[in-house]
Amino acid sequence: MKNNKGHVLSRVEGFTLIEMLVVIAIIGLLSSVVLVALGPSRNKAKDARIVSDINQIRAVMETLFVPTSGTYSITPVSNSCAGGSGSADINKALVDIGTNGGTNCTINLTANSTGYAISAVLNISSAIYCADSTGKFGVATAAAGVCP
Repeated sequence: MKNNKGHVLSRVEGFTLIEMLVVIAIIGLLSSVVLVALGPSRNKAKDARIVSDINQIRAVMETLFVPTSGTYSITPVSNSCAGGSGSADINKALVDIGTNGGTNCTINLTANSTGYAISAVLNISSAIYCADSTGKFGVATAAAGVCP
């Protein structure tokens, strides 16, 4: 193209609408593949958080042990992912277990408060992770008074 003085004008090149749509489609496809691949990783992270919370509750329970009487100085509510145990640290961990998808949260004290067991169902395998006053912790087949 020439202007009115006879000079050649350069044409500014850019992307066409079709090229832009193709790039957007490719980016969308790649992002959906990444999101699908991250799904199991999110559940693994949630399960790790549940295990960490149960171990934190176990540590708090050990600080509540009264050696002279051989009992635990707290009466937590059983079957509660919503808290209500009388200890702020335990309540916070219980709520976090529920927030991360842990189900059937239980903290059970023995009848005379000389022992306890904590358990919750994990997201990925639906296995039960538990910890108890005997020092055992790990994946169990059923929620019980003691871990296997």
